[in-house]
This record gives sequence, C-alpha cells and structure tokens, in this order.
Amino acid sequence: MSTVLRAAVLPQVWPQHIAYTLYILDRNVRMATVVGIVGAGGIGQELKGRYDLYNYAHVATILLVIFATVLLLDLLSARLRSRFL
Repeated sequence: MSTVLRAAVLPQVWPQHIAYTLYILDRNVRMATVVGIVGAGGIGQELKGRYDLYNYAHVATILLVIFATVLLLDLLSARLRSRFL
C-alpha cells in the first residue's frame, strides 16, 4: 500500500499541495498585516503604532520587511512550482 501511495498518488498530489501550502502562508502574512491595523495584533499593530507616533522611518522598515517577505514567498513558490510541475 505505501509503495502505491509513494509511486502513484504523491506525484499527482504534490504540486497542488505545495501550491496550496505556499498560498496559505502568503495569505497569512498579508492577513497579519491587515488584521493588525484594525487592532487584533500581529505585524499590523506594530505598523499602526509606529504610524500613529509619526515614526515614519520604522513604518518604512516594517513595510519593506513585509514586502520582502511576500516577495521571497512568491519567488520560492515559483521555483517550487517549476521544479514539481
């Protein structure tokens, strides 16, 4: 049974599983920003706090980190998709 699973099922499911997992991770990073801005915690809470204090240097740094994280996740996703598809 495990040989059939490894040889027949996993090669068919693996690309969709990778794509879905990376999508959820990317979505969670973006949602942590948005949800935090409205007061529920996360990186967005730090972003809003710095913005309210007019500390724009920290705001720019936080935005760059969020952008870099999303960009790296996108590049990783593209590389994994091209490798497994």
